[in-house]
Amino acid sequence: MKKLITRDEWSKLILLLAILLGVYIRFSPTMLAEFAINDGGMFAVMIDDLRENQYLVPAFTTYNHLNIPYAYPPVGFYIGALISGLFSIDSVEIVRWMPALFASLCIPAFYFLSLRLLKDKYKSSIATMVFAFMPRAFFWFVMGGGLTRSAGQFFMLIALIAVIRLYEESRRADIFWAGLFGGMAVMSHPEASVHTALSGILIWFVISRRRIDIVNSVYVGLIVLSVSAPWWGTLIYQHGLDPLLSAMQTGGNSLAVFHLIFFAFTEEPFMTIIAVLALVGTLNRIIHRDFLLPLWMAVPFFAAGRSATNLAVLPLAMLAAVGLTEVILPAFQASVKGDAEKTVTSAERNILIYVMVYLVFSAYQFGLQLSYVSLSSVERRTMEWVNGNTPPDSRFLILSGATSAACDLTQEWFPALAGRQSIYTIQGREWTLADDFGSFITDSVGVQRCLYEAPSCLDEKVNANSFDYVYVSRYLRVNNCKQLDLPQDFGRFIEELDEDNRYESVFENHSAVVFKVK
Repeated sequence: MKKLITRDEWSKLILLLAILLGVYIRFSPTMLAEFAINDGGMFAVMIDDLRENQYLVPAFTTYNHLNIPYAYPPVGFYIGALISGLFSIDSVEIVRWMPALFASLCIPAFYFLSLRLLKDKYKSSIATMVFAFMPRAFFWFVMGGGLTRSAGQFFMLIALIAVIRLYEESRRADIFWAGLFGGMAVMSHPEASVHTALSGILIWFVISRRRIDIVNSVYVGLIVLSVSAPWWGTLIYQHGLDPLLSAMQTGGNSLAVFHLIFFAFTEEPFMTIIAVLALVGTLNRIIHRDFLLPLWMAVPFFAAGRSATNLAVLPLAMLAAVGLTEVILPAFQASVKGDAEKTVTSAERNILIYVMVYLVFSAYQFGLQLSYVSLSSVERRTMEWVNGNTPPDSRFLILSGATSAACDLTQEWFPALAGRQSIYTIQGREWTLADDFGSFITDSVGVQRCLYEAPSCLDEKVNANSFDYVYVSRYLRVNNCKQLDLPQDFGRFIEELDEDNRYESVFENHSAVVFKVK
């Protein structure tokens, strides 16, 4: 008689594959790119700043020569600086590899969180499979800037596990653990602190609402403040509240709710299987009057602004598992009772195999496209030429053609590799521009559009006295962090700029042209 696979055995296999293949998916983009994905230039400089200041947080970062406050939560920088110092690893390599490492650690952490909420190893393993291969769940976390984002998510997941256990079991030790890891989340990334607090409040409201848990939550909050005090205390001492108040005005996104309405935030490149399963799971939970996961997915779009999707993917993955296990799979198999419920039917097995194969293939293809969102070796050499052949106080107008300021890797990496000021780089300005941050981004994108017009466009949009050089990319490589099918070389714009007697070409290769303002 053929031995049937039990659900317990199947769940262990799914979990093992989710972790192993999920780790590979998270490391594959940077392995293929041979450089950090998209952003991270500012963080590489901040790691070096920390080391040069004897591991004491400096008042300002040297990035882009703008006296940007060293305001970012420093856990990721300290870890990176320690590894860089102990093993003599360049800071650029740190921001290349560490994000994927922390993003990988989030997979098992997510499993234990989902186990706390779903109370079922089988569902939790499937939820972990969905989380491991959902593009949106690793997209922003494996980029160079994921040095802080992925660390923040990891500590948030562990903190929430302790919070739930505290509310369910009233274990006094969990007050300490929730406070410790919650504090580490605050010390890792600004959005992680908001996400952790928002999630904790929502979980208390749905599964507890006991007075004793309010008291315990206050204790947790006090520990969080104590653990994170070295960051916010130093920041306030050096700069006052201005950087924090400025950053609080830069995270809004009034259109974020539409991602929720249309379930359009999983970033699946082919069929939106995850989104459909999550929608089915949401309806299932609402019908059963179990509102925690649907609320947890919805609330961030009203309270967390542009970072909402990075939090919403957590309950969405669990809802997808609910939709698959409680609605889809039962519809494809005969009703089973007793011991048969502990085994996996052939129909169930085949559907799960198909879903996993699809998710792995989909995630790999997404990661493959993501690997193109990286500076080429030629571009890096061009920036190194600038570093060695222009005055240190030079100001550059960078024209990359990118239509998304958050995905303009040329703008961000130029100050890090060239060591010169880029007048329209946005990184770090969230701590200084306050409510002018939005208009600065609009102006930056408007300047990039000049590449599609003529050099005269620059006269209308940029003060001629604000820059000494113009760095023109020869081709548009990315749009909203995704590879374009038809790259543009901006040859006409470069020719017209070369003919303008106000500019002199001082360097040229097949990736960029550098002009000096006469």
